[in-house]
Amino acid sequence: MPSIPSPAHSHIKQWQSFLILLGIYFILWSILPAFIASSVPFDVSEGINWGSEWQWGYYKHPPLSSWILYSFYQIFGHIGPYLLSQLCVLLTLFLIYQLGKKIWSQKTALLGSLLTLAVVYYVYPSLEFNHNVAQFPIWAGLYLVFYQALTRNRLSDWLLLGVLGGLGMLTKYSVIFLLLPMALYLVLPKQWPLLKQPQPWIAAFVMLAIFAPHLYWLMTHDWLPLTYASGRSQEVIETANGITRHFSWLGFLAAQIVAHIPLLLMLGFNRKRLIGIKDYKYSLPTGAPLLWYLWLAPLVLLVILSLVFGVGLRDMWGMPMWALSGLLAASFIAPATQVLTATKLRKALTIWLALATVLMVVYVGFGDKIRHKPSRMNWPEKALAVKAQDTWQTLSNCPLDSVSGDRWLGALVAMNSSFPSQMISGPARHSPWMSADRLQKNGTLILWQDGDEEDIVLPLLDDITVTDIGVTDNIDATGKVSNSNDDIKNNPMALVKQQGQWQVDWRDIKATEPLLVNWTAYIPISCLK
Repeated sequence: MPSIPSPAHSHIKQWQSFLILLGIYFILWSILPAFIASSVPFDVSEGINWGSEWQWGYYKHPPLSSWILYSFYQIFGHIGPYLLSQLCVLLTLFLIYQLGKKIWSQKTALLGSLLTLAVVYYVYPSLEFNHNVAQFPIWAGLYLVFYQALTRNRLSDWLLLGVLGGLGMLTKYSVIFLLLPMALYLVLPKQWPLLKQPQPWIAAFVMLAIFAPHLYWLMTHDWLPLTYASGRSQEVIETANGITRHFSWLGFLAAQIVAHIPLLLMLGFNRKRLIGIKDYKYSLPTGAPLLWYLWLAPLVLLVILSLVFGVGLRDMWGMPMWALSGLLAASFIAPATQVLTATKLRKALTIWLALATVLMVVYVGFGDKIRHKPSRMNWPEKALAVKAQDTWQTLSNCPLDSVSGDRWLGALVAMNSSFPSQMISGPARHSPWMSADRLQKNGTLILWQDGDEEDIVLPLLDDITVTDIGVTDNIDATGKVSNSNDDIKNNPMALVKQQGQWQVDWRDIKATEPLLVNWTAYIPISCLK
């Protein structure tokens, strides 16, 4: 007579099946977008090209995220950015699981870490690896090591806190909205004995030491990322005036609530199996109040900044802030109903992740063909790169050293053309790897679309002599530059200017108009073909 599986054995089998499905989900999101998208998202292309320059900072952000992104792209190609994003999500879940085990049970920790995926930010927005996605494991790791540092007070935990804090500041400055509440917590009277010991100060020193090279870069580069961040904040409130500019936090708060809708729905459908607020307060284990504080304090800090100082908040600034949401939600499940509730929540998560995957495939793979309007991930990046290389090689014997003009077009060409540098339109200090001497020696290729030429600002070209004489007018039968033109004879260091336009087909065969890209090539006379 066959044995009847025990409830515990059946429960384990259900978890194993779910984790297999979860593994398939992460594999699909790591690989599939590279095959169904014809180009990478804008932040990805920008980050890859920044990282290829290996600077200690860039005009928008600190450097760490771009370094890692470029490295993954070099190793894994177009799969790299998507793989990196999902690894960040997976590492976040693992760290939250480790934290949950220390405060609640292993079952609560496992379910709570997986419920993190019911927050929208950890699903579709994670498709585009950027500085917000890079912060996912940083925030989760800081939660874990800060808790361990307070409860165990080991030097190793404080050192790790300093390392993660420093790496966080090298990723995106918004991690300060978590570090400040942590510092505030340490100055509460209950923590004063800790501050009389060297460990917290050693952590602060390590954090500053890791951040120091970028801090020096900021001081020598006009604090560019802070200026950019201030400008982004100003964009939010530029249409507001008077008292209304102090309430941008309302839109920010609404966006964070919307991001939690899948999680709130899952809890709502299981509300009868949750502990009431009054009972929950009395059942809180040691350490749980700290997590609630770390979950809520960054949001309160941002609201205060908006309300008091009129700082404009952008919705996506909240992306890394909610790694604790799933764990705190799971802590409301009554122990007596945990097995049944976990089963229902696994089914709900399966439905949610399957739906998100289908929508991702439809939008990325077929969105342009459905709407007849391409998104950023539907641009013909490889065709653009081929056009750029063919055009340059037709005109020049020298390799393409840099692309300029439209940031989006330039980034797509650069990352698919053996990484010529990208000269960013705007002040010259936005591209510190470029110089007038480098342009004089190697030339550049400028790209833009109709109507955008007024937005192209390349001040390094202003001090360089340029001749508009066509290339074909200055090449003799032997292929050498003819001496018939006085401009070229008198200015052997001048750049010869050539212009044209590409017509590139969209992958949507029903698109009514092709993509038209204008180009101008500045070619050193010594390189003329």
